[in-house]
Amino acid sequence: MQKMQPLVRPARYQGGKRPSFYAAYARAARRYGFETGRNAGFAKRNNVVVKVKSKHDKDTAHEVPAESIQNGELSILEYVVPVKIGTPGVTLNLDFDTGSSDLWVWSSEFARASSYKGHNIYDPSKSSTAKKASGSWNISYGDGSSASGNVYNETVTVGDIAIPAQAVELAEKLSSSFLQDGGNDGLLGLAWPAINTVSPRPVATPVENMINKKLIDPPVFTVKLGRGDADGFYSFGFIDTSVTPNPITYTPVDSSQGFWQVDSTTWTLNGQTKQRSGNTTILDTGTTLCLVSDDVVDEIYGAIEGATFDNEQGGYKFPTNATIPDISFTVGKTLYKVSPKDIAFGDAGDGFVFGGIQSRGNLDFDIFGDVFLKAVYVVFNQGESTVGLAQRDD
Repeated sequence: MQKMQPLVRPARYQGGKRPSFYAAYARAARRYGFETGRNAGFAKRNNVVVKVKSKHDKDTAHEVPAESIQNGELSILEYVVPVKIGTPGVTLNLDFDTGSSDLWVWSSEFARASSYKGHNIYDPSKSSTAKKASGSWNISYGDGSSASGNVYNETVTVGDIAIPAQAVELAEKLSSSFLQDGGNDGLLGLAWPAINTVSPRPVATPVENMINKKLIDPPVFTVKLGRGDADGFYSFGFIDTSVTPNPITYTPVDSSQGFWQVDSTTWTLNGQTKQRSGNTTILDTGTTLCLVSDDVVDEIYGAIEGATFDNEQGGYKFPTNATIPDISFTVGKTLYKVSPKDIAFGDAGDGFVFGGIQSRGNLDFDIFGDVFLKAVYVVFNQGESTVGLAQRDD
């Protein structure tokens, strides 16, 4: 039985390469629509993502074109997962995203699909289990990029779990920014069903169907994000207790907004505990950075010698030889340490690296993206509305 579904890095991110800092931060601004606070170099204004002039001048410097965020909503993600669609089926490389709830794919409905190299394409006419369904979908983003199409019910196979009559959203139209990259063939959303975009009625997500059709027990999916070219995986209905000797601690989830949102009311800097009364965070594999309040950002970079704000790129950077402090955040009541390897996010030139922890702008919740999630093993228990985390030692 294939219990774990391995993560695969698109060619552009093999050898430990990461998305660009600029694209990762701009994408988060678009995804969550925040306005800049003291330290965020990007904002969403009049439904477009903009770069602000500097830390002390929050006027708009310029709009961020969709191509700069890379392939619309997708290609800056570091990982894809092979998923089989149909019978006998075609294997597509999909982004698995705990911050959205649509399963959409490149398809033959998109007239020019075959002319774009690097993509596998689903063609319902070649599948014996495809059945046209009612409804349509349309996802549009603040930078003007969009994807839309119709819906089929189809057998979707993740690992060895075959989900019959799963709603699959077929792309009929893709704006130009989605056509820039061959790293993926669509997206599989793992957030709560409430934010699915199919109209007139949202459709069940793959995990919802796995649970309702009793295809998995326990009613969970888990994720271990690899670092560099190290192995990572998603699993469905299976908890791999060999990932880490540290215990998995569970905390309740607030799914009212459709996200995996949990309490995070304490953090530590070099062992000193600091309170954040009422604070919450979203666990989001579709966001690269770890985004927190300005007060926390100020304290973190105030503790790193030589750290400075990069007005051109819109975030904090620090010298490559700087000592990175111990930084931990709670999920529920348990502290989890962020790895220094991930806090040093990417090359900023001139002997500097960009920080993987940045400002959440004016949002009133944090976003714990891959920079945080690479330090833990996460069990998303959709059946019981809890999430479990265990500190990893790798």
